[in-house]
Amino acid sequence: MSALQKSIMKNKLPPRCPRSSGSKLAPFGAGRRKDYTPVSWKQYFDKTVDVETDGGVFKVYLSPEPDHPDRPRIVTLHGGGYSGLSWSLFTEEITSMIHCQVISMDVRGHGETKATDPDDLSIETLVHDVEQVLHKLFSEGIPPLVLVGHSMGGAIAVRVALQPSLEHCIHGIAVIDVVEGTAMDALASMQSFLRSRPTHFKSLEHAIEWCVRSGQVRNVDSAKVSMPSQIVNCESNLLATNEIESYESTDPAPVAAARHEPRADCIAEEGDGEEEDNTFVKPTAIGDCPGGPTAMKYKWRIDLSKTERHWSGWFRGLSAAFLSVRAPRLLLLASIDGLDRELTVGQMQGKFQMQVLTRCGHAVHEDSPGEVARVVASFLLRHRLTEALDGESTAEFVMYHL
Repeated sequence: MSALQKSIMKNKLPPRCPRSSGSKLAPFGAGRRKDYTPVSWKQYFDKTVDVETDGGVFKVYLSPEPDHPDRPRIVTLHGGGYSGLSWSLFTEEITSMIHCQVISMDVRGHGETKATDPDDLSIETLVHDVEQVLHKLFSEGIPPLVLVGHSMGGAIAVRVALQPSLEHCIHGIAVIDVVEGTAMDALASMQSFLRSRPTHFKSLEHAIEWCVRSGQVRNVDSAKVSMPSQIVNCESNLLATNEIESYESTDPAPVAAARHEPRADCIAEEGDGEEEDNTFVKPTAIGDCPGGPTAMKYKWRIDLSKTERHWSGWFRGLSAAFLSVRAPRLLLLASIDGLDRELTVGQMQGKFQMQVLTRCGHAVHEDSPGEVARVVASFLLRHRLTEALDGESTAEFVMYHL
């Protein structure tokens, strides 16, 4: 069996069971365990700003400003349950390729954003929030914008691109792994999926390890910075990202892992011979934090199961709206099977660019941030929206980076 076949099979299998042998086994993960230590957002973004609107205070992460005001600002919008930090590795990659600035915000009810009504996650409200944040950020004039959205964020990005106050500023849009037809079909099983997740975690390492082992994010480097922004401390109710700089691990010291993946198109895998961690506990209520010697210290920032009434509104009419955007359009999918009929026809008519990225889960931009960055950078160069940092032409960039 080839190495590729083994890797594909491994991605589809649950974590390995402990090895059975007569020899004495080492403690869980000893000598082989990956480094699940949380990482600060400061390694990827230059600064944060709190943007106040009539809907609340929105946390926005920014990479360094471009060298010219006409360079594009890439506005990234995360999916449901994620945060602006899910774009951390993508930001590092794309800002090393082209002249641009990345603006990544926590939408209402997520991350560090504090909304006046965090339960109102209707598509109209989410679009209005993004519109207001952009006008507040660029009160002296909005520069060229490129919207990049994942899942729910993709649905928001499409509607934002159609807003009259912003339409003239939108120079491109990229939607990642969200299509109306498949999204609507998946809603029926969403509650079952959410119930299958643990409700609490005993430590930040525990949460990050679950994130990687479960396949929510297959790239451990991305999980280390993005997962803490999805959970809060049960006692303080503060986002776990606030604890990282002073955080002291309660888990056994892990073996250091490589900072980057061996190849840009590879997904970090659990090492051969690792044993399964059976420590995940499902408390009876999401609001409780059980005490005792194995106390669960962290819970989810947002209870996605309570947002069900908004799900269909996020995705209904999305395909038609995407095709009606005037700016150049890019659709990135984790599987070719994700296209619905309307987009299949549109793609055959050449109405948008499509790219299928293999060996990725739903969080495509976290699993393969380098590959997603290269596709988006090539898209912007092809439409003459920016220039490569090293002066390469579009043809040269595509040849050497894709």
